[in-house]
Amino acid sequence: MAISKILYIGDCGSGYAGKHLKQALDYIVEEHKTGEGKWVDSLNCQVDNAYEQMRKTKQHFGKTDQRQGYHMIISFAEGEVDAETAFEVIGRFAKEYLGQDYEALYSVHDNTEHIHGHLIFNSVSFRTGKKYRYEKGDWAKKIQPITNRLCEEYGLSTIEISEDRARPSENYKEWNDF
Repeated sequence: MAISKILYIGDCGSGYAGKHLKQALDYIVEEHKTGEGKWVDSLNCQVDNAYEQMRKTKQHFGKTDQRQGYHMIISFAEGEVDAETAFEVIGRFAKEYLGQDYEALYSVHDNTEHIHGHLIFNSVSFRTGKKYRYEKGDWAKKIQPITNRLCEEYGLSTIEISEDRARPSENYKEWNDF
């Protein structure tokens, strides 16, 4: 089964607000985790300077503090998927979920038995300057349903989202142990 998670990336204060964002981006593209860089791509920015582009977007719109970005993880059932398929799923997820509004860097880590994808995106839209807003219930209403549909297309297992989880009060953190 593929389970998605979303975490926010906060700032580090006035000295270097984007430090955590930079560290997260650097972490997801480590070559020894990504098939020597084969499983790395981007959306609406360039792989080699994604952080700089995200930082410039924040500066352009005067939104350099507070939440810097979001980190999504899609974990697949152990042994169910190869890195190439996982990479296709995470790339399609990024395009569908973020569209043409946010700069993102994504990768697949194939250095463990549990293949998983990472997607980090800017908290500020490079087109509109609006900050991304995660609402309670979005995981059950938007994020996991996209993950499930894409996994079904590839013949991968999915998780069931009960009606109770689709309510605004749902808490996807219950799934965090997967």
